[in-house]
Amino acid sequence: MSRLSAQRHRSLTLIAGAGALALSGLFAANLAAHTPGSGGPQADAHAPGLGRTARRLGLSDDQKDQIRGILKSHATEIETQLEASQSGRKALREAMGAQPLDETLVRQQALALGEVRADGAVLRARIHSEIWPVLTTEQQEKATQLRSLKGKREKRRIDALERWLQNG
Repeated sequence: MSRLSAQRHRSLTLIAGAGALALSGLFAANLAAHTPGSGGPQADAHAPGLGRTARRLGLSDDQKDQIRGILKSHATEIETQLEASQSGRKALREAMGAQPLDETLVRQQALALGEVRADGAVLRARIHSEIWPVLTTEQQEKATQLRSLKGKREKRRIDALERWLQNG
């Protein structure tokens, strides 16, 4: 792999990773704010990931209740994190689109957003560490397999983008 190709691959990997972190933050927020059973039929529509994940892992009603409680206990932190992330992305987009270009401002906004994303990663890891013991050994293994599949899908997306960039 040439140096330019390696740099492009690294950049694409970072972009995909950042996207994955952002999506997992949204997923956690939806679960915390709109857990199934907490607000009628509309609530279920806002947290489709919980139902799908619960079915894939074969969660019992008791496990779903425990996980729902964990997510609700972090609802304020999740909401704060999402607001900070949204604000940081907006500030970075504005800095990137400003004319004339102010590279220092773009770097400052990117670094600030990086800090917000790091805080989000820590929050998601903390929530994960609380949910993990609720799962049985078999469910933990299944969750690990599902995560592995997600990583493979992300790699295929990166590879497809690289092919498109090379052929486009």
